[in-house]
Amino acid sequence: KMKVDFFIAGAPKAGTTSLYHYLNEHPEISMSSQKEPDYFSDSDIHNEGMYYGKNRIDTIKKYHALFDDNLESKLKGEASVSYLFYKNVPQKIKTYNPDAKIIIMLRNPIDRAFSHYLMDYRLGLVSDSFEDIIDQKSVHKNAKLFYQQYIELSEYADQVKRYLDVFNEKEILFIEYEDLKMDVLGIVKKTYLFLGVNQAYVPDVNKKHNTYTMPKNRIIRFIYSFVILRNILSLFFPKNLVDRLRTALFKNDKKPKPLDKTRNRLKQLFINDVNALGEILNKDFSRWTKLD
Repeated sequence: KMKVDFFIAGAPKAGTTSLYHYLNEHPEISMSSQKEPDYFSDSDIHNEGMYYGKNRIDTIKKYHALFDDNLESKLKGEASVSYLFYKNVPQKIKTYNPDAKIIIMLRNPIDRAFSHYLMDYRLGLVSDSFEDIIDQKSVHKNAKLFYQQYIELSEYADQVKRYLDVFNEKEILFIEYEDLKMDVLGIVKKTYLFLGVNQAYVPDVNKKHNTYTMPKNRIIRFIYSFVILRNILSLFFPKNLVDRLRTALFKNDKKPKPLDKTRNRLKQLFINDVNALGEILNKDFSRWTKLD
């Protein structure tokens, strides 16, 4: 009986898309055809009225249909960054596959929060300033959801602890985004080792996944904010055409940075959580919250 073997559980904006692609290249691994099935968090996302409006994978049949029957591949895996945040997901995965392996990717919480905000801003999902959202001054109907997406998702300690409560430590691989940036091949090979596939395989690590781009003007950003339109594009047009269109409408941009005072405020906001994470993982993360 088919079972998905491993799960990249998050965090969002911490390199999960790149890892998904590097793992998918491996001949012994097949990843889900949809990058974020969100199967084990579907009800949570649905109850929150999340604004992604994408193809829902809400039955085991739909879920298993995302994996090809490639006989060469030993392992099936997927990457849904929502799995880290929602409380009952670790237990659901464990019930579904008691031998599942989990990959958790962490990134400096401030950089992660701001990167997540930039992604939503770029897609036209949010127009408030980052500062207004973290000060909870935004009057947008989704203001609470935005705060959750940028701030609460960056509070890793409890999220990580939930996985350690359910899974054996040996079944979880922690990857830091900064390490992945510095040594892509090293981290990917370490992941191959963790999953038990041939480490001699070398994926194309020069191909960049999910790089930062900005709409060329306000009109494009406005049009692109309609999730339905984006979904129609990806449903009915071939991927290379959609990619070409995106290249025409978006420009590679120098990534903005949060204001220094915002950064320092967030360091104070995250300091207790970062210390707690350090204790749970027996590792020093204090560089994330050192005040300038």
